[in-house]
Amino acid sequence: MKELLDRISNQYKTLSSSQRKIAEYLFHNLNEAILLSSTQIAKKANVSEATVTRFVTNLGFLGLAEFKREVGQKIFEDFSTTRRLAESAESFEGNATIFREITEGDIENIRALTRETSDESFQEAVEKLRFARSIFVLGLRSSYALAFFLAFNLRFFLRSVKLITPGIGDIPEQIIGAGRDDVLVAISFKRYTRQVHEITKKIKKKGTCVIAITNSGLSPIAQAADTALIAQTKIPTYIDSFTAPMSLINALITAIAIKEKEKALSALKELEGEFEEFATYIR
Repeated sequence: MKELLDRISNQYKTLSSSQRKIAEYLFHNLNEAILLSSTQIAKKANVSEATVTRFVTNLGFLGLAEFKREVGQKIFEDFSTTRRLAESAESFEGNATIFREITEGDIENIRALTRETSDESFQEAVEKLRFARSIFVLGLRSSYALAFFLAFNLRFFLRSVKLITPGIGDIPEQIIGAGRDDVLVAISFKRYTRQVHEITKKIKKKGTCVIAITNSGLSPIAQAADTALIAQTKIPTYIDSFTAPMSLINALITAIAIKEKEKALSALKELEGEFEEFATYIR
């Protein structure tokens, strides 16, 4: 399934506007699409039937029937793998195989970083963050940990870093003043938190630059972003792994710190003094 989704994602930038609609629909609704006719898929994606046929053919299939047959088989295989994993969870308990499979999954996700996020996109994000008037960082649910880590470290040597923390209904107050000189870093991974997408769209309307950290160029926040940084989170279990996104964030922080060397050294020196004053660390 991942190979097919990658094919759709890789072709996306070269597609016409109508083909992009069908790409977005299929990318997010493959389970539904295999149950529909070409007429129904066209209606769902708001395109013509001819567009559906051309798109499927360009993916390398003889027609919609072959496309649906292969997708259906992949979905069944994915489901079977998931079910087997759930049913055999107890038998794997304490088995070194789990340790090996999870770590190898993380290693592959990190390797994929350099394939899916170009040096140009990375450097573009670094420069936008360096010169932003204010930086807003947004991530919810498990992604909040990544957002917190990024904001926590950037605040030492960049001017104004604000971690958006929904919960008491004060989002308007938190994003007040956001404009064209500012940057929003939005972090979200499949199954894409609705509120992150909605807040991103609202800030984007203010003219604020959006940098997305996500798992696909076709994710909702990547579509709204000026720059998308892609990091995979899939490992063979029911949870997502943030090893690759954290590696990406570490690289961002380091690259900015090096370019802002004087500010970073001054801020960190002052911070060390505060650590001593407050006896922050035991040793």
